Amino acid sequence: MRENENLPFELAEYSQRLAAVRERMAERGIDLALISIPENIYYLTGYTTLGYYMYQTLLVPIEDEPLLLTYREERINIERLSWLERYVNYDVGEDPIEVTARTVLAAGAIGKTLSIEESGYFFPIRTYRRLVAELPGVTWVDGSGLVEASRLIKSPAEIDYIRAAADAAMAGMVEALQTAKVGATENQVAAAVYRATLDNGSEYPGSPPYVISGERSGLPHGTWEGRELREGDIVFLEFSGCVKRYSAAMMRTAFIGDPPASVRGRAEAVLDGLQHAIDAIGPDVTSGAVDEACRKAILSHGFGDHTHETGYSIGVCYPPGWNESHIMNLHPGDETVLRPNMVFHLVPSLIVPELNGHVGFSETVVVTETGCEVLTDKKIPRQLQILPAGRR
Repeated sequence: MRENENLPFELAEYSQRLAAVRERMAERGIDLALISIPENIYYLTGYTTLGYYMYQTLLVPIEDEPLLLTYREERINIERLSWLERYVNYDVGEDPIEVTARTVLAAGAIGKTLSIEESGYFFPIRTYRRLVAELPGVTWVDGSGLVEASRLIKSPAEIDYIRAAADAAMAGMVEALQTAKVGATENQVAAAVYRATLDNGSEYPGSPPYVISGERSGLPHGTWEGRELREGDIVFLEFSGCVKRYSAAMMRTAFIGDPPASVRGRAEAVLDGLQHAIDAIGPDVTSGAVDEACRKAILSHGFGDHTHETGYSIGVCYPPGWNESHIMNLHPGDETVLRPNMVFHLVPSLIVPELNGHVGFSETVVVTETGCEVLTDKKIPRQLQILPAGRR
């Protein structure tokens, strides 16, 4: 490892992360881990790029120094942004799979056990098959989770970045609600989100802001589409701030004018469920217990179950998403025990069939030694936001 003033964490923290991964490698009998998930590469090395759509693989041997294999153009990112001292670059005319095979063979991998992250988005089946064909003398196993197990519990430095991301998200929500008036467009609201989050320190988020209104507000993961806001609209807002690739997300629902009972009632139910989830969170509580607390509260209002999960882990992110739901969800019957410094985005919601709409409220929370701390509730009250019906 080498010192680099551009690293977001101290070298000692990276050393701890790498040591934890190697412990898991040893437990699984893995001699060399090939890591392709962008968040995992960043987490272990500090290397970051939006060019992860190009082939890249971090080779982590059980003992020797890691090596990053990337496209030639990314070399300067390795040098300036990471602690890595070893890397191999392939040129535009080279086959990256052949380069990987040569590099693995040079590392003495014949007869060894190698892992690949089968759960990763950016290591296609075709790539995997070609690599297996190029390296017939090795044993392949699934290395999914080698890094993610460490990512689940955040360090104090990671939580500091998540706090900063929460501040940016809250600033975006303030601007969004001030912009969401009769006659404004969804595009203008989304622009306000971007302007405020970026002005308050956010980098590009893992997902675009979800800004939808009226009959469009029931669209899952919907984005702005130029619709003009009108009286009687639900305005659904969900987005994140992102600092050093660490995210904090929040969701609020507004209504332009006097909300009907179908909206008020569902808002009350979701808010009740969210509060019960917050109250249930603490060390040694199970994921399933938090989910049950949220669902029971919502069901008690008579609207049926909410549309999807109670919450998921949140932390390091690159597009297409800000969540770590593949690492941990808060879902029915899950016996996974919560630990201090886990961070979750709690996301209960309900569909409003009468309006083809959607009502939801969310918070990013961190598990503490005694319960949980909400990071995204300082600037925008956790309540249905009533917006004036007159034109701006």
